[in-house]
Amino acid sequence: MSIPYDQETLACVEACFAAASRLLYCEPDDAEVAGQVEQRMFAEAPFGMDDAHVRAGLTAMDAWCDEPFDEERLAALKREWFRLFVGAGTPDAPSWESFYVDPNSQLFSKHTLEVRAWYQRYGLKIERLHAEPDDHLGLMLGFVGHLIGLEAEARAENDERRAAELAHDQEAFLVEHVLPWLAAWRYSVNERAASNYFRGAGDFVFGLCACYARRFDVAFDEDGQVFKRMGG
Repeated sequence: MSIPYDQETLACVEACFAAASRLLYCEPDDAEVAGQVEQRMFAEAPFGMDDAHVRAGLTAMDAWCDEPFDEERLAALKREWFRLFVGAGTPDAPSWESFYVDPNSQLFSKHTLEVRAWYQRYGLKIERLHAEPDDHLGLMLGFVGHLIGLEAEARAENDERRAAELAHDQEAFLVEHVLPWLAAWRYSVNERAASNYFRGAGDFVFGLCACYARRFDVAFDEDGQVFKRMGG
């Protein structure tokens, strides 16, 4: 069972998931980062401010933006993004589901194909198909954001049945493919990130997913370090 969200709230959540997707999947862009610094984009978020991890992540990223910005800092940020999430070999903070849940961290596994099937169900195809696993966290966050946008459209059209189906699919995708390994991923980021920018990104992404999962009665158990049904 999910909590109904209105169109305005869904638009806010969609924007956050889109931003989270870009933070992980896209190399830092000169103009985009400059805009983040100039506009203090991480001072607050339109969704999730009641979550401690979201607030901690934003505070860290905003602190990075508060320091003098120049080409050297941007170049260092790009190198860190590559080291953490791409890597010449194995990244320092791998962002693929299969790395965490499959034996021997096998990539392009059955989980990768399951995620691809989800994308295909909604007519989506990743740009680097067969060259990069479909189960990259950045891609999956973007997919969840896409479903949220479709739910908002359905609600605008008063198609409650379609909206409920889309909310159900968001829940299923998060529970099956994102939440089971998210805490381990965040730990890797926190351990290996050198800057407040990416340490903050790790906390922000984790908190965003945790906050949204509560819509579906799923919460993070700090003691067990796992997501589980509330009251379960």
